[in-house]
Amino acid sequence: MGHDAKLAAVLEPLYAAALDPERLADFSAALCTATGSHVGAVMAHDAGLAGGRLDLLVGGDADAMLAYEAEFAADNIWMQRSQQRMAAGTVLDSDDVASRSELKRTRYYNEYLRQGDVEQSLALCAQADAEGIVVATLCRAGSLPAYRARDLALAREVAPHWANVYAIQRRLSWLQQRVRTLEAAVDATPMAMVVLDARMQVLRSNAAAEDLFAQRTLLRLEGGRPESMDGAGALRLAIHEAVAGVHVDGAAVRRAGKTMLRDATGRSALVANVHPLQGIGDGDGAAVLFLQPMGACPGRDVAMTMRQLFGLTPSEAALAAALHATADVALAALECGIAVATAQTRLKLVYDKTGERGQPALMRLLSAVAAICG
Repeated sequence: MGHDAKLAAVLEPLYAAALDPERLADFSAALCTATGSHVGAVMAHDAGLAGGRLDLLVGGDADAMLAYEAEFAADNIWMQRSQQRMAAGTVLDSDDVASRSELKRTRYYNEYLRQGDVEQSLALCAQADAEGIVVATLCRAGSLPAYRARDLALAREVAPHWANVYAIQRRLSWLQQRVRTLEAAVDATPMAMVVLDARMQVLRSNAAAEDLFAQRTLLRLEGGRPESMDGAGALRLAIHEAVAGVHVDGAAVRRAGKTMLRDATGRSALVANVHPLQGIGDGDGAAVLFLQPMGACPGRDVAMTMRQLFGLTPSEAALAAALHATADVALAALECGIAVATAQTRLKLVYDKTGERGQPALMRLLSAVAAICG
């Protein structure tokens, strides 16, 4: 299976888990399959590593989950060593944290990891802030070679998506404390969400999405299908690839897509992310569409959140917030009172700290941050 097919197989259950947390087990299993791992987990630790737990374990049993929280979380040498290096959307390789020989001298290995035949782990960080650390982990046996470069590349590509989905889950969880059902929570969130069926028609949309359709400035419904008012066709293509798929290695692969929608003046005004879902309604294909207006979140809140999540400096965070508001490096530089060359240099540091590769990927992350701020 090629890289694109592996990525699609992992991202489909991941983004489905944004609205259905039970699909996280499918995401973890798919990531294990794609990287040759025999154990996968979602691990959460309190700030300062005072306590920890396994919220999900694939390839292990309930006793191992209970034992980790009750006895071994405080002994996790990998977590202890990497705490200061954790940032949402990044990946850490346990071999870069502690040598195998050092690991094998610890109680954590001899009384816990060894029982599950684990000697190496990858941690995909979703949260690293004052509340604690949350990672999706992959584990490999000592009898196998270390993770290959292509395994690490896949993990690094998945990690920002995992951080985005976890941010959405946290936001919905917060809203659920104030409403009685998940459906009401989806309606209450400021991020516009649209569920599409196999015919690419709207099956379900929340209040924020309905407002966008009603305004008919950026989006409209044509035969029940979302269409962009700019007539560019990029949104239709992204939805088609998520629902029907594209041909990769002779097989149809459904994959996530992203595009920008422009307003009547030609300025980027809406970020559209579309992700495949398992078939619902009539047919096998389905997708969820997330729509986030550019600059919907106050720049101050975006900047503050970026500093908290990724450790950006005030100037880096201010530039990121300005880029989110303008979608243009030159305009962002003007807003920050710096030269374009300075802005480009500063953006490289933002890319390094967030793990994103290029402006489109960073814009996707900023949209997810803006949804949290909302």
